[in-house]
Amino acid sequence: MSAVVNAAPSASGRAEAAIEALIAERKLLPGARLPSERALAETLGVSRNILREAMSRLVSRGRIIIRPRAGAILAEPSAQWTQAMIAEPLAPLVEGNPGYGHDILEVRESLDGTVAYHAARRADAVDKDRIRRRFDAMEKLHAAGDVAAEAHADAAFHLAIAHASRNAVLTHVMSSLFRLLHTSISQTREKIYAVPRTFEELSAQHRAIMERIVAGDAEGARDAAGVHLEFVRTTVRRVEDDLARTERAAAAPDLGTIR
Repeated sequence: MSAVVNAAPSASGRAEAAIEALIAERKLLPGARLPSERALAETLGVSRNILREAMSRLVSRGRIIIRPRAGAILAEPSAQWTQAMIAEPLAPLVEGNPGYGHDILEVRESLDGTVAYHAARRADAVDKDRIRRRFDAMEKLHAAGDVAAEAHADAAFHLAIAHASRNAVLTHVMSSLFRLLHTSISQTREKIYAVPRTFEELSAQHRAIMERIVAGDAEGARDAAGVHLEFVRTTVRRVEDDLARTERAAAAPDLGTIR
C-alpha cells in the first residue's frame, strides 16, 4: 500500500494565498486596484519573479485582470467565462478599429438605464455604500490628477450599479462592455477627464444617478443614466473629432508664408 504524500505549496502558491488574504483583509471589491507590483512584493516579502507567477495564477483563475497602466484589477465574479464568451471574440475587431467604441456606447445606452432602474429597486445598504465609495474614489482620483485611474474608477462606479441590479446577466454583460470600451477608446476617455469643465459635468451626472438609486427612485435613476450616456457619447465624438483635426493639421505640408 503506497502512502500519499501532499506536496508543500510552492513559493508562488504561498504568494497567491497571501494576495487572497490581503484582498479579504482590506475588503477589496470587484473593480478595485491591487497595490503596485513593487508594493505587493515588499508587503509579501517575495521576489518580483515569484509575485509575477502568483499573479499569473490569479489571472488564469479569472480572479484578477491585468490592464496596461492600470495594473492588477480585482475581477467581477465569473469574469473568466464572461470574457471568453463576450469580450475575447470581439477584442481583435475593437483593437483594430476604434470606431467600435461607438457601437459599444450604443449598447450601453440600451443597458445603463435598465441597470440603474433595477439598482434603485433592489439595492440594499451594502450596495448603496459600495456605490458611494466608488463615487468618492472618482472624486479623490480627480483631485490627485491620476487621469488613467480616474477613468477606471468611472467603470468601477457603473459596475457597482450593475451589481446592485441583482441581475447576473446584466452585471456580466456590462463588465465585458467596459473591458472592450477600455480597449477601444481608453485614451479618449482619459482626455475627457483631463478637461476640468467636463469632469464637473460628469461628476454632477454620476451624483444624480447615485442619489436616485440611494433614494429608491427607479424612474429617476433611469432618466439620469440616459442623460449621462448621451453626454458621454457626444463628448467622446467631439474629443475624437478634435484629435483627428489636430492630426490632420500636423500632417499637412508646410506651404510657407503666403506673400
